[in-house]
Amino acid sequence: MSSLLVRAPAKINLGLSVLGRRPDGYHEIESVMQQVSLADVLVITPARRSGVFFSCSDPALNGEDNLVYRAAVLLASQSRKKLSGVKLELIKKIPVEAGLAGGSSDAAAALFALNRFWRLDLSFTRLLELGALLGSDIPFCLLGGTALAAGRGERLQPLPDLPFFWVVLAVPAGIGLSTASIYGALRLDSGFVPPGIKQLVAAIKGGNPDDILAWLAAGNTNALEGVALSSAPHLHSLKKRLMELGLTPVMSGSGPTFFALGRSLRLAGTAARVLQEEGYRAFLCWTEKSSQKKKVMCCDD
Repeated sequence: MSSLLVRAPAKINLGLSVLGRRPDGYHEIESVMQQVSLADVLVITPARRSGVFFSCSDPALNGEDNLVYRAAVLLASQSRKKLSGVKLELIKKIPVEAGLAGGSSDAAAALFALNRFWRLDLSFTRLLELGALLGSDIPFCLLGGTALAAGRGERLQPLPDLPFFWVVLAVPAGIGLSTASIYGALRLDSGFVPPGIKQLVAAIKGGNPDDILAWLAAGNTNALEGVALSSAPHLHSLKKRLMELGLTPVMSGSGPTFFALGRSLRLAGTAARVLQEEGYRAFLCWTEKSSQKKKVMCCDD
């Protein structure tokens, strides 16, 4: 096999509830996760000598602490035979520290593609287990589509595919929020009422786009949004601007990205263009179905 190229799509949290702190230091969550079409790309080619050689289009992400490299080393440890050397080139499109699971999706792409590249024939269940060792969002990024996540995010229940929505992602330039710091600042005894995730799941199972949009428009969708807004108060202006453009903004994960779902390409496209002109990092993309979870885009044997 000479090369593989695989997409690593971003993730948004349609709803996120934090139920408590676990003995292992993580938080118990309940979240509906959705994959979208904005994606990094991982290119895998043979190396002339043994080992794993990683590079990234963003120099700040080079190094052995990158989840792609760590995923490759972990996967290699599952084989008793000597594996061929491999070069991993990551082309970044997903903003870093934006609540979009870019690093987790990159690691999932590495596990998925290297299992094929090295012909390890590990089961999908085993890949999910390995992913959970590296990060809470990686199992979902392997699964793709729409899913209800529980535990620290690794326990997944696939849900019916979301109806097609255009998605506007808006990220303030030059700002990243640490997931660990946002969770660390969360006060579960503050009287916050957790989002009604069960109602969102029911709306998704019902398949009516209007019911899903109504749930998002009702607010109280993300238990971490208040903490993120307190940590970076200028995010209020981005949320307000999205509303002025006719969108219903929801924070994804620990932020600082806001997303909005819609049925109108004209509205979504105009909003994304205006935000870009105003200096925000804005992306127009769409919701992906589970069948699109990890397509190898090219493969030369």
